[in-house]
Amino acid sequence: MANFQIPRNSLAWMLAAQGAVIAPHLPRLTPWVIGCCVACGVWRVMVFRGRWAYPGRWTKAALVIGGLIAVPVSYSKLYGLEPAVALLIVAFTLKLLEMQKQRDAFIVIVMAYFVGVTEFLFDQGIPMTLYIMVVMVMITAALVGLNQTVSHGNPLRTARIAGTLLLQALPMMLVLFVLFPRIAPLWTVPLQTQTGRTGVSDSMTPGDIARLTQSDALAFRATFKGRAPPTNQLYWRGLVLSRFDGRTWTHENQRVYFRDGPPVEYAGRMNARWDGLIERQGDPSDYSVMLEPTNQRWVFALATPVPVSDNIGLVRDYRLMANNPVGARLRYEVRSFLDYRVERELSPFWRHRTTLLPPDGNTRSRDLAKSMRLSAGSVAAYVADVLKMFNQQEFVYTLKPPILGNDAIDEFLLASRRGFCEHFAGSFVFMMRAADVPARVVVGYQGGEYNPVGNYVAVRQFDAHAWAEVWLAGRGWVRVDPTSAVAPERIEDGLEAAVDEGFLEGSPLSLLHYQTLWITDLRLQLSALGHYWDSWVVGYNPSMQVSLLSRFIEDVSVTKLGAMMLAAVFAVIGALAVYLLLTSRRQKLAPVDEAYLAFCAVLARRGLERQAGEGPMDYAVRIGIGNPDIRDLVDAVTQIYVGSAYATETPSTEQLKDLRRAIRSLRSHIATSNV
Repeated sequence: MANFQIPRNSLAWMLAAQGAVIAPHLPRLTPWVIGCCVACGVWRVMVFRGRWAYPGRWTKAALVIGGLIAVPVSYSKLYGLEPAVALLIVAFTLKLLEMQKQRDAFIVIVMAYFVGVTEFLFDQGIPMTLYIMVVMVMITAALVGLNQTVSHGNPLRTARIAGTLLLQALPMMLVLFVLFPRIAPLWTVPLQTQTGRTGVSDSMTPGDIARLTQSDALAFRATFKGRAPPTNQLYWRGLVLSRFDGRTWTHENQRVYFRDGPPVEYAGRMNARWDGLIERQGDPSDYSVMLEPTNQRWVFALATPVPVSDNIGLVRDYRLMANNPVGARLRYEVRSFLDYRVERELSPFWRHRTTLLPPDGNTRSRDLAKSMRLSAGSVAAYVADVLKMFNQQEFVYTLKPPILGNDAIDEFLLASRRGFCEHFAGSFVFMMRAADVPARVVVGYQGGEYNPVGNYVAVRQFDAHAWAEVWLAGRGWVRVDPTSAVAPERIEDGLEAAVDEGFLEGSPLSLLHYQTLWITDLRLQLSALGHYWDSWVVGYNPSMQVSLLSRFIEDVSVTKLGAMMLAAVFAVIGALAVYLLLTSRRQKLAPVDEAYLAFCAVLARRGLERQAGEGPMDYAVRIGIGNPDIRDLVDAVTQIYVGSAYATETPSTEQLKDLRRAIRSLRSHIATSNV
């Protein structure tokens, strides 16, 4: 095997498959990695053509060491998903340069399967799945070609065999997907990047949320069991920001929450003292959320949520948090009460924490707040006066606010008066606290697009929003949205209706730019299809598996799942075996083989039956030794058959006629000798 030459057909499919599996990773690869892939492919082709030699031992050692050093240097880190995949691709392509044995070719093919699967760490959508299925056919074609003879050099025939093999494996794949016990992974892989995936962050500086609104990336989908609440009630709480340093709002340190009991409560264990401060009223809204990866622990829900799923819990400031950072799509169930009273009595400690301001800065806004509070009389009237100021004075809701300096609140309220939701929410809470009114900022998403095809609400990054909560005596924490005073259409109809320019500037190809009927209908249909895929395929987790199988069996357990899986596997194997057996019996033989079998039948009637596994030449020799009278005729038939059946070309019509003519002569001779 040292001088093994890979078949041309297999090498062609191997190089094509290599390019196909690497192509989706190109945006994440550095230029030198891409150049390395191209150079290795060209080098392999030149070796096959006999133009170049294989690299020497020292050359290969230099290439391997160079790759090990260059990958972490080019990605500025040693650990992480992107450098790990890049290193795998470098090893995959370098393996081509030492593919001198059949074993090496098998290793390259196995690595191709592995590299193809790694794309699912980045994208698990339907288009990528279909693409990887085509790539699997290409890789399997290379494997089939590696085991074919030189005479089987048709690439399309090889691809057809590969496709047939994968189709035959499809029933087994479905059985394993449905029945194989869903267990937690033995390891975790960090997200490739947090940029563009995090969405709402744990701090808010003027301009942060405005940048998010230039993206149409999906944040999450929410499916309600009943009718979805109206858009103006869809306030998806993510984080509560209570600390202000003069420019940036951040969330409270969790250690502060321990004074009231455990900071997080999970489903079935809602017994902390602070949970009793929530008065949930009216009919609840039950819904499930499919959250896109954020690599953060906070998750989103409507007001006063009650966690139903075990993987999320309720936090002291009445928002939800996941057990672990959301590194993959997370599905969770929630029950929310939109009619509520929260914390009617505010402790001195929390009153102090929610009225804190930096000792210096924004002096003019502080003076304005104190003056307006004095003239208002009551806190409720003061809140109404500040909202009236936003509504009646020349404040502008815009995606392109000016840059603010150190005294950002003063500059916004008294000078520029142009801002986005974070400007209005942050300045409103500042005005409340400056008048000694407890208040805090809440960030998350507002609204969403209802999809009637899939019966869910799709919330995107441009739905990111910030609003305020104010504590009022006897009522508790009350939601106040200053944006609604400036741009009420933002709350009722969404962001696009509230701004004149800048909407989705970061997504120029988004279909949301086009609101014609057929494009909107197509977009909703595709979105619903993606939702079903994410829910039933990508999101097929242990709880969903148990829920599905509980419809057919009672008390689903790992033991029962294993027994069902084995039974189904054997049933599929048996069905495939019976099918292949029946189709092989019905398989039509080639004309030249049919003629030769007729020849064997003629000799068998004379008592000269061909033995099992006996080749044509050996059979002819044995017949000739004991039957010299028909030796020449048997040799003639055998020579014609061997020359026709084992040739690289399909037997011609003349060859078949010669074979049949020789068989007729033999049959006639045997019949005459018997008479």
